[in-house]
Amino acid sequence: MVLGLVALALLASYNGSSRTEDGVVVTGPVQIWGTMPGEGIQLMLRDLAEQFDTYQDVSYRYIAPVDFESTLIRALADGRGPDIILTSHEELVSTRGRIAPYTYEQFPLRDIRDRYIEGAQIYALSDGLYALPIAVDPMVLFWNRDILATEGFLSAPRTWEELINVQFDDLIRRDFDRTIRRGVVAMGEYNNVRNAFGLVSMLLAQGGSRGVVDSVDGYQISLNQSINNSGNPIRTVADFYTRFSKPANTLYSWNRSFSEDRAEFIGEGLVFYFGYGSEGRTIERLNPNLNFDISEVPQGAAASVRRTYGKFYGLSLLRTTDNASGAYAVMGLLGGADIADTIAINSGLTPVTRQTVAAGSNDTYGRVSFQSAAIAYGWLNPDPQATDVIFATMMQDINENRGTVDQSTSDALERLEFEY
Repeated sequence: MVLGLVALALLASYNGSSRTEDGVVVTGPVQIWGTMPGEGIQLMLRDLAEQFDTYQDVSYRYIAPVDFESTLIRALADGRGPDIILTSHEELVSTRGRIAPYTYEQFPLRDIRDRYIEGAQIYALSDGLYALPIAVDPMVLFWNRDILATEGFLSAPRTWEELINVQFDDLIRRDFDRTIRRGVVAMGEYNNVRNAFGLVSMLLAQGGSRGVVDSVDGYQISLNQSINNSGNPIRTVADFYTRFSKPANTLYSWNRSFSEDRAEFIGEGLVFYFGYGSEGRTIERLNPNLNFDISEVPQGAAASVRRTYGKFYGLSLLRTTDNASGAYAVMGLLGGADIADTIAINSGLTPVTRQTVAAGSNDTYGRVSFQSAAIAYGWLNPDPQATDVIFATMMQDINENRGTVDQSTSDALERLEFEY
């Protein structure tokens, strides 16, 4: 009851400001733990602490996604956990039971839809809003400008058909024995593709998959069901994805002998790299001499809507907090449009407020990231590590002929069900 009253009061007067009519918001000690890169939020907290003494007790601790859940569980068991978490939607299912959500009386669904881009609404579940969305890292296409120009292409492919039917044969380099000397795209294998989960999820979104549907009755796994009830998206994706690692296929472009795809791209052994928008600066730093660019991911030529995958980040209040009023005040401040947008941009990510995304960006990488954010979507992943194993096994079973595409995708769906 106390949490609800505090939330109502803050949301009713919430305008992204650091002050109330009575002066500076008094927060008390508030700990934030998260998997979002810490640069932007730590910079914001330092600025606030310089302006207001009460924010000197607000801190952010970054924890690697692979370690987050176990670290949080141990801390809560010892009675020393955080008040707020700032995690991606990929951790939402596993942390849901520990979060105190906003009800739709506190934060109406109409307001959520008006404020945030479509994909950020993944936090709006059947019984409330489980996070104040802060940022998104959309999947984009990085491409080697020199290689494409040398082969007579001045831009990245806008469609999969253009990539496969127009550019692929000119870009691939294979010896007479099918040894790949230069790959086009890193698909087919899973374990040496840095963003394999995001790439497969992007293809599922483009294929019209319903993803995972949340309801009062639980999670309904609908990766194999399309929005327009035509075909089996996960089967189509698995079949398409694995073609790029089969030596007998004309699309053969990648195999397990390669190092991770981003390293191959940086070393100019790969023409295209599917990565997140935030990786642009990293690639630039790792190879300052690489002449590369960034574009939206290819879409189907007949697609009526554009889609990519995005990793969304949001602020959530833990039920176990001992400082509910202070934590809500911090969430209200950091989750305000202006401050949240600043945190996102300073973190190398993209804002999720409609007004800011619509305004666009003139940054070298930001322009495409902003455009991609508007078409970015995610799905309710039960456990990122477990899902990676399931998807990797599915692709490997198909590649090694241990099961047909139908059998392998069916097995994967059954394994996913056990994770919810």
